[in-house]
Amino acid sequence: MKFSVAAAILAVASVASAQVQLTDPTEGVTWTAGVAQYIRWTGNCASMGADGKAVKIDIVNGPADNVKFVVDLGVIDCTSPSNISTTLMCPTKNNNGPIASGSYALRVNTIPPQYTTYFTINNPDAPSSPATPSSSSPPTTQPSNKPSSANTLAAGSALAVAALAIAQLVL
Repeated sequence: MKFSVAAAILAVASVASAQVQLTDPTEGVTWTAGVAQYIRWTGNCASMGADGKAVKIDIVNGPADNVKFVVDLGVIDCTSPSNISTTLMCPTKNNNGPIASGSYALRVNTIPPQYTTYFTINNPDAPSSPATPSSSSPPTTQPSNKPSSANTLAAGSALAVAALAIAQLVL
């Protein structure tokens, strides 16, 4: 029984500690929909184990205080410190039709999620443009693309609370 508690705690710890910061695209970059685009990151998510080989990246938009999912961009393998870039095809449409030209950011789905700054997507096939974010700063759910001690402390605190809750349930 105690082994399963330890395994659960380690599983929560590995997800909580994944740190990948997207560094490209940056503000001022314009992607063209339907064209393969360059993505770069720092850090790695080796602590996620096999899950780190297919970490989902989303395209999002909207103001920093109300970020909205637009479309899946693809997945990255961020388990190796030497694997820090890839190219992914910028979609031309999502379930609602063509992706409008405008300002967007990328979100890497680790815990906590990480964001790029806003950049531009140009879609020649799209008739209109989405609302431009009120600022070019990354979404407020991750105030900076750089890791901070506050984020590490928060993840550690959340991990400790989760571990205690799991231990109480099992015991």
